[in-house]
Amino acid sequence: MTEDEMMVAENGYSQNLAEANNLMGKMNQAMDLYARCKEVSEKRKAVEAWSKVKITETVAKYKACQDFLNHTFGERDKALTKYYDLLDKAVNTGDNQLIIAALQGISGIVTSSPLSDFQEFARLWENTDQPLLDF
Repeated sequence: MTEDEMMVAENGYSQNLAEANNLMGKMNQAMDLYARCKEVSEKRKAVEAWSKVKITETVAKYKACQDFLNHTFGERDKALTKYYDLLDKAVNTGDNQLIIAALQGISGIVTSSPLSDFQEFARLWENTDQPLLDF
């Protein structure tokens, strides 16, 4: 082989080696990107699972508050209705003692806050160590 042919072969070898190194670098980059993509995908799955749990907790909290308020105001409504019925009966019969008792009952309900227990309910809800059934 002549000197010129050897130089051409060396240049070709050097060029092939450079291309191979470049290709290996690109392969390494692709592998790194793939690994990063898998990592991000796993994190996304974890965030989705966490968000489902939080949404479920929020919906449960909303429903529990709604039930609490419906129950509280429902009891109040029933009690007031009973006292007003009693007051009507007392007025119709002229029973002053029953009128006073009915008015005291109505006054006790009207002057008390229907949400007085809600603060305790909210405090217990936020305390993860305390089961909700204790209030």
